Amino acid sequence: MTSASSFGSTGAPTIFGRPIVHIGYTVESIPDAVDFLAGTLGAGPFFLMKDIRIPVLRNANGPIIWDHSAAFGQWGNVGIELQQIDKLEPADAFGPTYQRTSGVNHVAYLADDLAQERARLEEMGLPLLFEASNGPHESLLFDAPLLGHTIEVHQDFALFQQLRAVMVASAEGWDGSDPLRPVPRALQETLASADV
Repeated sequence: MTSASSFGSTGAPTIFGRPIVHIGYTVESIPDAVDFLAGTLGAGPFFLMKDIRIPVLRNANGPIIWDHSAAFGQWGNVGIELQQIDKLEPADAFGPTYQRTSGVNHVAYLADDLAQERARLEEMGLPLLFEASNGPHESLLFDAPLLGHTIEVHQDFALFQQLRAVMVASAEGWDGSDPLRPVPRALQETLASADV
């Protein structure tokens, strides 16, 4: 598995000294957003995951319900995630950023040690908004109000790397056709078997 620190070699921009894996946007319609980004920026293709519900998602106030769909794609060396939110309870669980119906909602990066990264960001004054566990995938979300978005930190794991590899390979020399696609079947089956 590639360590989180090795992403620095990709030439990706950084935030808080960590290479950015993707920039996340809240959108009202994933297909419309994909058409716009593919047509104007040449970003894509995007890979769709529908009806996501993270089984263990909570903050200091208790459990959170977050039903959403997401599409992942590449724009040069920057990954993009588009999130279409169907339900978020409580509505203010992720702070004001996620109460907007469109716009940047997070910047994501990988960490080798979530506990150390949590301590580092909290020392910077970024409050924790959630802790999530989805099979082998663990992540944290922090509020960064002065930046106008949140910071999403993922524990690195093999399936994350596999999806990223598919995105990068598909973007290489992409001709603009079929801009929104399902996650490849083999990866879907792997994700399902891992309860991700």
